[in-house]
Amino acid sequence: MHGAVAITGIRTFIGRRLAERLLEREAPPTVVAVDLHRPQGLARSARFQDTDLTRPTADAQLAELFERERVEVVVHAAYRQDPDPDIEYDHDLETIGTLHVMHACAAAKVRRLVVASSTMLYGPWPDNPNFLTEEHPLRGHPSAHNVENRREAEALLAEWAPRHPDTQVTVLRPCWIMGPTYWDHVTRYLARPVVPTLLGYDPLLQFVHEDDCLDAFEAAVDEPHPGIFNVVGRGVLPLSTLLRQAGKRSLPLPSAILYRMRDVPSQGMTGDRPDGFYDYFRYLWVADGARGWAAFGEPRYTTREAWVAFLSARRLRRYL
Repeated sequence: MHGAVAITGIRTFIGRRLAERLLEREAPPTVVAVDLHRPQGLARSARFQDTDLTRPTADAQLAELFERERVEVVVHAAYRQDPDPDIEYDHDLETIGTLHVMHACAAAKVRRLVVASSTMLYGPWPDNPNFLTEEHPLRGHPSAHNVENRREAEALLAEWAPRHPDTQVTVLRPCWIMGPTYWDHVTRYLARPVVPTLLGYDPLLQFVHEDDCLDAFEAAVDEPHPGIFNVVGRGVLPLSTLLRQAGKRSLPLPSAILYRMRDVPSQGMTGDRPDGFYDYFRYLWVADGARGWAAFGEPRYTTREAWVAFLSARRLRRYL
């Protein structure tokens, strides 16, 4: 790779950590960081560009930036880690923002576009098969607005890619990320000493370790991997087993009660009805990882090991 790498959403976990990895190399590429504000501690060698992806002129601004910096690969990671109650802004950022990035890549003749998606887009549904392949329809969840935004963005991307064959498109769909440093609304929930659960349900869950997730994105930057890939750890575990291994107590509650509790993710906090969160702890939505493992290599951590890495880091912080 001889050109620059542009990363949108440099303040996200994936954006920031991927930039750090690239810049720590012995011969680092030029990294162009795109976000609203430059994050504290970002290496001076990163070329920062403040850009609001929700503005109507964002595509032209990005295209000019990509051409000026001779960008070869764009990693689009400007998606919410945590749901925000400003649903309209989130749609402009995640769906319309992705459209702006696509238009900019076409105008600047960018060779590769890597998009950060999620296996959450398959949706938690009672009729899901045991392992969802990349060909399975994205059914999302009507009460999870960030999931729906990404689902719409992927639909736009699927229409755009065949019309722009000069830009190779890679879509990476990580499952829930676990590890020593990753933190979002899912990990906060599972870090509780007492975890409310849905009475009568014990779904299988899968995780990907933060390092394995970043390995896949780094590989997609270095070499062309056109297509869609689930990024998951090997193995699945029931929620009850995960909580028992963590020494946590579960609090099984009927859905009619759990969805109305005030101390759990609420519509005022996230913009979503509670079922947009809890249905992912109710129904099956584990993904098949064979295609991703073949493309990016065997993950270093299983689901169990990713969970243990998260738990160990949380316990260690108590003594620091």
